[in-house]
Amino acid sequence: MKKTILVSLAGLVLVLAGCTQQATTANQNLNQPTNNPPVATPGIPSLSADKKSIVADDKVLLAIDNDTIFNWFKTKSQLCDGYNLTSTPDRKTFCENKTSFKNLTRFTSIIVSPDNMKIGFTVESDTASPDKVVGIFSRTANTVNLLGSYYLGNEFISFSPNSTNFVYKGGCFEGMCALYVTNSETLAVKVSLSDSEFADARTRTATFVRWISDNEIEYKLGSEIKRASF
Repeated sequence: MKKTILVSLAGLVLVLAGCTQQATTANQNLNQPTNNPPVATPGIPSLSADKKSIVADDKVLLAIDNDTIFNWFKTKSQLCDGYNLTSTPDRKTFCENKTSFKNLTRFTSIIVSPDNMKIGFTVESDTASPDKVVGIFSRTANTVNLLGSYYLGNEFISFSPNSTNFVYKGGCFEGMCALYVTNSETLAVKVSLSDSEFADARTRTATFVRWISDNEIEYKLGSEIKRASF
């Protein structure tokens, strides 16, 4: 009987020792650093010296003669409609030839979102300067959208702190402009800020001051300081 008990105890000791060794090995494996490669951070976009392209990481993200931009000018800017197509000697070439379009058109400014994944821009062409149009480029979806019309005073202004929304100046008439706060993903206008919904009835221009949060801004209407939530 004593011999049997001793054997059983010896077996128990061996089992416990094995469990301890397994637990120690598991803890060592948990404490070992993983060798997953670091996630690459996209480079900060910038405007090329000739203002013809937006670049990052030595790559062109968006060129001024991008099909969407070129076709927007051709079909929606009104520069290539009816009488306007023949209003100047080089207008037809501008409207139909990408090389001519590129030579006459540039990004005047860009604004990069805080998350570094969206780029707001303003475009101007010598064929009808200083009129401008604003747009937004998504690095994630690789899409370009132009907003509003081609007119004097249009300007992309700023993204909200978390890149959720952006604000641009547009709907201008004789220097009187509205502010449009727009969702960065859907491009739905969340609020339009001006003293009249009719551009030709405006007597004061709206000027962006600052973001209070992603869903509230401070702005000036003429000289009056105002706030808007959306």
